[in-house]
Amino acid sequence: MKRSIGAGLCLLVLSACGQAVSDDPFVTAVNSIRGGLFNRDTGGGAAFTATRDSLRESGITNPVMITRVPARDIAVGLIDYQRNRGVTVWRSTDGATISTAGGVLLNTRGFGTDLHSLESAPVEAALLSGGPAEYSRVFRAIDGEGALQRARLFCQLAPVGPERIDVLGRAYDTRHFRETCTADGTDGPLFENDYWRGPDGTIWKSRQWAGPELGYLELERVIN
Repeated sequence: MKRSIGAGLCLLVLSACGQAVSDDPFVTAVNSIRGGLFNRDTGGGAAFTATRDSLRESGITNPVMITRVPARDIAVGLIDYQRNRGVTVWRSTDGATISTAGGVLLNTRGFGTDLHSLESAPVEAALLSGGPAEYSRVFRAIDGEGALQRARLFCQLAPVGPERIDVLGRAYDTRHFRETCTADGTDGPLFENDYWRGPDGTIWKSRQWAGPELGYLELERVIN
């Protein structure tokens, strides 16, 4: 299992997995700062070292999602690549993706042990309401035999309070929300997600569960 995870994450970590020749401006811009935008563990832990200036100087104008995977010492920047019916696809140059809806994690592709899907609409609506809420979400995963399994999760969202956060050197005033989800047959919460939401509804920062293999993803949205 670890080998398949590493192979999938290698798609994201281009600084260590080689560089394809391409005339695509998207690829060229990212490759010009790949050492800072795509990082992985090199023995001392990974860090996202790209800056707003280096993104700007490289011609990257689309939003970037800084994604950290603490369980794997991964720090990677994915670029806002495609939007369709409220879903944003964040993409690496090799095509690995994270999809979000309203800032809520929906799925991952190319990580080796992906989050197949985690329903986002209920928590999107709860965040929009701004108060305590109870709802359910559907989690789908592929089992060891390749079959799609479905489980219903029971969740609560609670406001934590106002917080001023820093995202790549820029401060944002936000409201912090915490989501707690359980499943039948589990002792205690299956996961606890945190969301930092701006006054306009933008989720600037979050910590979201991506399944039992990947664990939590720490996401930060960067707009220059």
